[in-house]
Amino acid sequence: MADQITNPKNLIRLKDAIERYSLSRSTFDRAANAGAITKHTLGRAAFVDTHQIDAWILGESQSN
Repeated sequence: MADQITNPKNLIRLKDAIERYSLSRSTFDRAANAGAITKHTLGRAAFVDTHQIDAWILGESQSN
């Protein structure tokens, strides 16, 4: 529970992230496979955390 307070998630639909950041779905898939971002699924919808995307774009991601 404390993890949620210290690391809040700002989830948006993947299709909205594609439009917002002008990146392709395959780019998001590669970032998720590399561990730079996490894709969350609920049913058929995929969601991504905008904080993770911003950090990834700025080169601040925690990928291995």
